[in-house]
Amino acid sequence: MRVSTALVRLYPPAIRERWGSAIAEEVGRAGPRSWLNSAIGAGRLWLHPGDWPETTEGETSRVVATALVAVSVVLTLWLRAAGVGSLSATVDRPASSAWLVPILAGFALATPLPRRSGLGRLVTIVIRTLAAPALSFGFLCLLANLGAFDHPAGVTRVLFVGCYWATLFFGGIRICVLVARAGRVVVMPSAHRLHIALLLVATGLAFAAAQSLALALRTSFDLGSVMLICALATSAAALLVTGLDLRRRRP
Repeated sequence: MRVSTALVRLYPPAIRERWGSAIAEEVGRAGPRSWLNSAIGAGRLWLHPGDWPETTEGETSRVVATALVAVSVVLTLWLRAAGVGSLSATVDRPASSAWLVPILAGFALATPLPRRSGLGRLVTIVIRTLAAPALSFGFLCLLANLGAFDHPAGVTRVLFVGCYWATLFFGGIRICVLVARAGRVVVMPSAHRLHIALLLVATGLAFAAAQSLALALRTSFDLGSVMLICALATSAAALLVTGLDLRRRRP
């Protein structure tokens, strides 16, 4: 694959469809000195959906919603790997779980609504997209209930841990695929709703980053906590910028 083609794939879908060939031609003409600027430009455009052309009805909302789910999946896996630390998501610990409230509210606003005429297609898409990860999770649960995960060692432990994380990653990817596919048969949220939803999720992530930072200051910093705080803060900033930019689109 040519570098120019790979760089074009970094751009939002609407940009690729409208100007992808022109971008690839320009990058190919400019050579390696333009590669970094092209990648940075693609990243900036992801933060400014107000600049995207609407090549199909609801495309911007569908792409933004899918990107929101993708960011959430990555952060969820990161939290699972790093440990929640000062963060929790239980009713009996409301103070340390408050960061989750605006995030759940944001996702409620960003949730698309099914169409009556497309309900059958939606069910078909859900089954086809999630059948494989559901079977994988079911297999892992079966092994756990049979005691296969009790005190594994050596190669067996490495194999089980690898299968566990591979299943989580696979499930996360398929969830993102589901949102992208289902977005064509449901009523996507308006730009105004997505604007508020992204601001709410960004607020929750900012609270989570501040809470994790406060704990690290009271105890001690380590590489894992620093990386987690940076990931939460960066994601919050990116969603905030994107949400504010969505105000430029008509509802």
